This record gives sequence, structure tokens and C-alpha cells, in this order.
Amino acid sequence: MNLPLINQRGFTLLEVMTSMLIMSFALLLLLHLAMVALDGNTWASGTTSSTQLLQEKLEDLRSMADPISGVDTVGEITREWQVTNAGTHLRQIAIEASWLTPDSIVQSYTINTLMKTDAP
Repeated sequence: MNLPLINQRGFTLLEVMTSMLIMSFALLLLLHLAMVALDGNTWASGTTSSTQLLQEKLEDLRSMADPISGVDTVGEITREWQVTNAGTHLRQIAIEASWLTPDSIVQSYTINTLMKTDAP
């Protein structure tokens, strides 16, 4: 026997298209969030690496009796340091690390300090 189908429920084409549209917008928003997170990771990696290199150079300069200004490059990070006389047995040191981000923007990080030396 064939029973008549009563209360057939299903999705109409309009409901399917609406749900696909909503899901597409949600996926686009998630893709944007992923790109923002990747940019943040790149920035954090550059900042962390430059901070470590700045601290390393500062320790190198502190181990010298009379430090001098200079420039060097470690990996993709360029360090430049200026040593100026700030008084008897006192030097002011400014070290700047700069690097290029993947989207060709120059980022930099600077550290300044005073150091006592043996040299007059």
C-alpha cells in the first residue's frame, strides 16, 4: 500500500542558499582573523629576536674597556650602536636594531643606557 506523505518537511532552495551565504561570511571572517594572527606572530618574532640581539650587543659593549660606535648585521637584523662621552668615566650607549617585515616595512627597536668605563 502506498500511504500519502503527510507533513513532509525539508529545506527549500532559499533556506539552503541563505545558510551557505551565512557560512561564507563566517569563513571569510575566520580567514581574516588567521591573517591577523600570522602578522602578529611575525611582528613578535622580529621583536623578540631584535631584543635578544640588543641585549647581546649591550653585554659585548659592557665587557670592553672603552667601547666604540659601530654597525653589524646578524641574520636579517641590522644593529647600529652609538657610544658618546657623557662625562668622566661615563658613556651613553644607544643601540638600534632594525629589520624588514615580509610586507617590506622597516621595523626598529632601540635600547639606551649609561655605562661606567675605565677610560676617562
